[in-house]
Amino acid sequence: MKHEFKPADHTWEGIEPKGYKADNKSEGDGFRGVTKHVISGDRGEPCNFVVRYFEVEPGGYTRLERHEHIHSVTVVRGRGYAVVGSDVHPLRHLDHVYVAPMTLHQFVNDGPEPFGFMCIVDSPRDRGQKATPEEVAALERGAATTGKVRS
Repeated sequence: MKHEFKPADHTWEGIEPKGYKADNKSEGDGFRGVTKHVISGDRGEPCNFVVRYFEVEPGGYTRLERHEHIHSVTVVRGRGYAVVGSDVHPLRHLDHVYVAPMTLHQFVNDGPEPFGFMCIVDSPRDRGQKATPEEVAALERGAATTGKVRS
């Protein structure tokens, strides 16, 4: 099955963009300005992974959370950074970051244009576990992460 890419609006034919966490959360619960496109893996395809595209508007960010599954993330548009554990990774076009199981992570757009990335995860997968206030406080004190975590 083909989903043709539409560069004018950075979407795919036949793939409806959804608000991030649209199934169970509303904006403001630790994230802002994030749209998700599920490209494959959720329509009965015989695979053990899901390919998703996330787009984060300028100043936006994903929720700081962890999962039992891995994330394989490749940037395709704009720039930003990823908080992964106690590290901060600046990201730009075609950079890749691996997020290990049960590692706190967050993606932040610190640029002037949309920050888009492909994210491949396991299927089935677990729901995200939000960072605790103590974990957020520890990151806010960290050498690399001070001033980088958003909530």
